[in-house]
Amino acid sequence: MIPAATQTLAKILASGISLLSTEQIDFNHPGVGQNVNPRLNLYCYNIRENVYIQQSGCRQSIKQGKPMLASPKWFDVSFLVSAWDFTSLGEQRLLSEALILLLHHHSLREEVLAPALRGHGELSMTVSAVHPIDAAALWSALGVPLRPALYVTLTIPLNLQSNTFNKTNEEVLLKIN
Repeated sequence: MIPAATQTLAKILASGISLLSTEQIDFNHPGVGQNVNPRLNLYCYNIRENVYIQQSGCRQSIKQGKPMLASPKWFDVSFLVSAWDFTSLGEQRLLSEALILLLHHHSLREEVLAPALRGHGELSMTVSAVHPIDAAALWSALGVPLRPALYVTLTIPLNLQSNTFNKTNEEVLLKIN
């Protein structure tokens, strides 16, 4: 499911930012092998179980008389979105376009989701320029000098009854890289 979340964000970003294609979105650690070609870095840095949705999903299942085993576990998957370009102004332009584009999505409709994420309705997405933890500490932990970035969190389901990561998803991600 995590590769599907990454794929969904990459497709959204590549489809709406000028001078950017999926080949210009990097998924690696933001400090590894940086080049100056215009690109966005979409780095998954945190995965947490969302207990609030878990509990509300269980209550909803009980009200509707559904078996609780059918409920997926929900996780908040956090991404650091940073821009890289020849100049700081170029980076700011890319980051501004990404921010405007992502802010149009308070939630992600089924039709924009990667196939592995469909079937659970709209998924929650938050976008912030301020992170709840100290941004300087995060960048320091990554071993990269402090830079502007967006913090994007998708809440995604993980169905424990089926193996949703398959060769098709792997092949799609390889094409995006």
